[in-house]
Amino acid sequence: MSMVNSTPDRFANFRELIYQHGTQVDVYAPEAYQGDEEPIRKKRRMRRRGFDVDDPRLAMTLTEVDGVLRWSDGYGYRRTTGLRRSRMGLGVEGEIVAPINFEKLEPSKIGEYLQRLDKKLTPQCDFARPELGVRELVKGSWQNPGVKPISKGRLLLFIHGTFSKNEMFLEELGKSDEGKLLLKKIQNKKNYDQVLGFDHSTLTLSPVLNAMDLANIFQDSKADVDVICHSRGGLVTRWWLETYSHGQGTTRAVMVGSPLAGTSLAAAPRLRAAVNLLTNVARVLEKGAALASTSFPFFTVITGLLKVLGSIGSIVGKTPVFDAAVALIPGLASQAMVSNNEELNRLNRTGTASPHYFAVRSDFQPTDPGWEFWKYFTQVGDRVKDWAADLVFEKPNDLVVDTASMTVLAKPPNTLDIKMLHDFKPKRNVHHTIYFRQGETAKFISDCFKLV
Repeated sequence: MSMVNSTPDRFANFRELIYQHGTQVDVYAPEAYQGDEEPIRKKRRMRRRGFDVDDPRLAMTLTEVDGVLRWSDGYGYRRTTGLRRSRMGLGVEGEIVAPINFEKLEPSKIGEYLQRLDKKLTPQCDFARPELGVRELVKGSWQNPGVKPISKGRLLLFIHGTFSKNEMFLEELGKSDEGKLLLKKIQNKKNYDQVLGFDHSTLTLSPVLNAMDLANIFQDSKADVDVICHSRGGLVTRWWLETYSHGQGTTRAVMVGSPLAGTSLAAAPRLRAAVNLLTNVARVLEKGAALASTSFPFFTVITGLLKVLGSIGSIVGKTPVFDAAVALIPGLASQAMVSNNEELNRLNRTGTASPHYFAVRSDFQPTDPGWEFWKYFTQVGDRVKDWAADLVFEKPNDLVVDTASMTVLAKPPNTLDIKMLHDFKPKRNVHHTIYFRQGETAKFISDCFKLV
């Protein structure tokens, strides 16, 4: 009897994670699609024979091309190598990793879907009663949804970033001795009379509306407020403190990896490449058992965004399609680093010196094995011509936000400076999802707020 050696499926674990998390946001493996019992293969044969088949499904396929993962429209059935595109009508370039399918969202249903996606990513956010997104840190855990801010005294507020929730801060700070010490200090009544976290919608609503909600929540408080915020939480913080005026007490904020002047990742012309970038990052972090699911649930984000983008138009479509896609996702549109982002233009037009701002930033330049794909998504030396469309970042960044954007408080000729800055240099390999597991971040926050 001869033994047949089968080639190990090197994508098996990664594919399973895509399907596992995708199902939670109505994105399925082809054989697991819940909306129609008729097998996909039969429908495909009928289409090829010229039959008009009513099928509400849309399909995309993840492939690997020259070591880089990329999403394409349609189902892929043919394995090819290099950058050559298969000539088969349903073929895609590269080695097949994971085909997916989902029902197309009608434009009138996209807002409803985004709300459901927001609730999946940030379970504590509440659209009808945003005050229920406020919880209190009690004995090391978030408790008492809807708790009111104290009327006077000193208060600390955590504000998370896009796709995240406030459990992230506790989880990540708990990974270092300095972080554990910071958590102990902030729960010491000598430092704060109350510690709150604000869980909010990050897709359906813009930071401006989140800030309006915060203003209503704090309308009866005259407490002095310190803020620890991550990513878009910095925009929520600035809109709240500068425009909707917390007001009576003193205010300070440490903004970590915040897109104060926007991020290239949310710019419409780069949205397709951004999804490809996040997919490659997810694979690297998953292999290294370092996937920060709480701070950035990659697989849920990727599959959820693909469903929205695919419903609007082709994933390989032209810029106007993605302009429309971004416009339908307010939480991303408000962070886009484009010249006509009027929300950011207004925020940075004059700035205010009233709050004291501190910042943490990084320039992420990975050198570890597995990050070779990085050169295709960021401006590094001479770029491969065939991959030019995959450019996301033209300048230093932390994987999600452009580094220079993290310290912008006012555009020239106005000037307004960050009071203190902690800068992780390129060799440190600190990226957007792991700032708070760095002991230096925790120590910097403690120093900024003079905690004892």
